[in-house]
Amino acid sequence: MRKYGGVLVHCRRDHIGIIEVVDTHGVRSLHFGTHPKQSAISLAEPEKLELSYVRAMLVGLLFKPDPRKILLLGLGGGTLAKFLLNHFPACRIDAVECRAAVAEIAYEYFGLPKDERLTVHVSDGNEFVCAEADRREAEYDHILVDVFDDEGLAEMVNQQDFFSASQRLLRPEGILAVNMWATQTRSLRHSMGLLNLYFDRRTMRLQVPGRGNVIGFGLGERVQCADMAGLKERAKTWELALGIEFPRFLRLLSYSGWR
Repeated sequence: MRKYGGVLVHCRRDHIGIIEVVDTHGVRSLHFGTHPKQSAISLAEPEKLELSYVRAMLVGLLFKPDPRKILLLGLGGGTLAKFLLNHFPACRIDAVECRAAVAEIAYEYFGLPKDERLTVHVSDGNEFVCAEADRREAEYDHILVDVFDDEGLAEMVNQQDFFSASQRLLRPEGILAVNMWATQTRSLRHSMGLLNLYFDRRTMRLQVPGRGNVIGFGLGERVQCADMAGLKERAKTWELALGIEFPRFLRLLSYSGWR
């Protein structure tokens, strides 16, 4: 069966809606009943990050390059989790996904490995983060948020308690990265306002080239941004090591709330 210009490999419905896996010209993608891709992998090179906005979310690694623990909100096909496991063997990852069926598909169709360093939590993202922040603080080096609905950043996380709890869960050297949608201007303004509020205007934003995605970053109080020469050198080195266009992303970063 043809779907979204490709071949429908798998389809199921859960309590939220349709979940589809489609192969198109050597790329396998995850869809939630609509054309936009929620995740994608190259079948020939499954270890690479296929989507540019996912690569852009990792710009924070230039500022905090040795993560020990990462929190992912929104598992999708698990491509980001798999990439981080491959390249950072000392790092442990918590991934939160509100749909059990999505996690099952990530393992079955996108090659997400069963790895003791990865814990997948089937939970509401906001509830998980708020509960964790009440139990402990300064837990994660990076928090990466990719949770969407048809209004932009999902309402469950686009609110004060989520940003407040995320800030408390970050280590002082840590970075929060949030995937947002440029055309949803009201949602985007609201999200960036919350970032500026809870990170004391220590924020950056990155318009992903050729995409509608905007990545917002909240920086911990000890993150250093002054050494631009060092950042440029690291960007060049890591572009070769990780296959991510870090020099280009670094040039496009804007310090949106910086004093």
